[in-house]
Amino acid sequence: MKKTYTINLSGKIFHIDEDALEKLQEYINTLKTYYTREEDGNEIMDDIENRIGELFTENLKGQFREVITLDDVDQVIATMGTPDDIIDEDEQPRKSAPKQAKKLYRNPDNKVLGGVAGGLAAYWGISPLLIRIGFVLLSFYYGIFIIVYIILWIAVLKAKTTKQKLEMKGENINVSNIERSIKDEYQEIKNGKGAAFMNRVGEGLYEVFTIIGKVLAIIIGVALFVGGIFMLFAFLSALFLPNLYPWKSGFMELAYAFTPLNFTLGKIAISFLIGIPIIMIIYMAIKLLFSFKSNNKVIALSALSCWMLGLVMLIFVGISEGRSWSIDGTRYGESLELSQQDTLVLLVNERYKIPENLYIDHNVFQLASSNMIAPDIRVYSTDDTTPTLRVQFYTQEEKPVYDNMDFNWNYKNDTLRFDNYIKLAGQWRAQRVTLTLYLPENKKVLLPSQTSQYLRNLRDFDRGVRSRLNKDKILLIMQDGKLQPLM
Repeated sequence: MKKTYTINLSGKIFHIDEDALEKLQEYINTLKTYYTREEDGNEIMDDIENRIGELFTENLKGQFREVITLDDVDQVIATMGTPDDIIDEDEQPRKSAPKQAKKLYRNPDNKVLGGVAGGLAAYWGISPLLIRIGFVLLSFYYGIFIIVYIILWIAVLKAKTTKQKLEMKGENINVSNIERSIKDEYQEIKNGKGAAFMNRVGEGLYEVFTIIGKVLAIIIGVALFVGGIFMLFAFLSALFLPNLYPWKSGFMELAYAFTPLNFTLGKIAISFLIGIPIIMIIYMAIKLLFSFKSNNKVIALSALSCWMLGLVMLIFVGISEGRSWSIDGTRYGESLELSQQDTLVLLVNERYKIPENLYIDHNVFQLASSNMIAPDIRVYSTDDTTPTLRVQFYTQEEKPVYDNMDFNWNYKNDTLRFDNYIKLAGQWRAQRVTLTLYLPENKKVLLPSQTSQYLRNLRDFDRGVRSRLNKDKILLIMQDGKLQPLM
C-alpha cells in the first residue's frame, strides 16, 4: 500500500500518494527553477500552484475518493503544459488546445472608469474604443446608456485573478497563458503612468456608486417591507373584518348570497390570490435588507402552487354559485283597485321582532335562522279617480317566487296590511317585493305610529316624506303629485 502525504497548494489541503507527490514536486521544482530568473516569477508560480489546486479539486469532485493519484498529476500536467513545452515554446510553440468559452468580466487592465467597455470588448473580440464611442453617442438619447453603464459597473464582476482574466479572453488556463498574462500585466503597470490616475478615479467612482446602490437597496427594502406589511394587514382586515370599511354593505350582500361553504372557500381563495403576491413582496424586501441564502426556486414554486390553488378554488366557487342564479329571473305581479273612500290606512304587521341597532344592508339583514328583506313601499300620483295597488314579486333564480319568500299582505276595510319583513327560506338571490300605491289627487293616507316609525327606518322610502315622519300618528294627502303632511 502506497504512503499518503498531505500537501498545501495556495491554501488548499490535499491528500496525495507517494508516486503522485514525487512527480508533482519534480514538475513544480522545474517550473520554479525556470521562473526564478524572471522579475515576476514568484507571482507566476503562485498563479500556477493556484490553478493546479483548482484542477485537483475538479478531478476529485463527484468521485468517491480523496487521494490524488499519479493519473491526476499526469492529467494536470497535460492541461497546464510540460516544462519542455514551456521552456522551448519560443523556438517551436506547442499545439494549443481549443479555446474555452468566454465569460463577461470588467477589464481592470484596459479601463477608463470601471472597465465595463474593456470587458465587453474582450468578450466580443472588438476594440474597446468602439464600445466607448458607442456609449458616449447613445448616452445623448435621454441618458439611458449612462444608467446601463452604471448597472453593468455594479452587476458585473471585475477580473481580479489571472484565471478570471484568461476566462474573460476565452484562453485556456495553462502555464504558458498564465505566464504571458502576468508578464503583460506587469509591463502595463510599468508603462501605464497616464492611466494610473484614471484608474484611481474609476475605482473611486465605483466605490461611490456601490455605496449609493447599497443605500438605495436599503431604502427600497424598507419601503417594500413597510408597504407590504401595511397592504397585508389592510387586505386581511378588509376580508375578515369588513364592518371596519366603507364597502361593508357590498361585502355583506356577498355574505347573504353565498352558501356558507362557498363563502369560506371564496375568502380562502382570495387570500391566496392577493395575499401570496403581497407576502412575496415582503420576502423580497427582507432579502434586500438582510443578505441570506435561501432556496429561491422552492419558495417560488410553493408560492405559485398556492396561488394556482386559490385560482382553482375561486373558479369552483364562481361556477357553483353561478348555477343557482338566473340572468332573467322570475317575476309575478298583481293589481288591485282600492276603495274610493277619502282615507287609506297603511298598517304594518310586526310579524318579526328585529333586535335594536342591528346592521341592515339595503333593507337586507341576516339573523341566525335566515335572511330577511324589507319590502319596498312606493307611492305615486295618478290621473285616475280610482286608487290602485300593485304588488310585485321578483327573484333572480329559476324557481317560483313564492318558493323562497314568506310575505303576507291584505286589503280590507280601506286598510292595507303587510308584514314588516320578507323571510327567505333559502339564500339571497336578489329577491324583492314592491308595494306600489297609485293615488288620485286629495287622497288621504293615514299612518299609525308603528307604521310611521317603520317607514322612517326604510332607506328606500321617499326621503321627502320620510324626513317628516315621527313616532306619532300622521295623516298625509296627495297634492300636486306628491304626498304632503296634512296641515
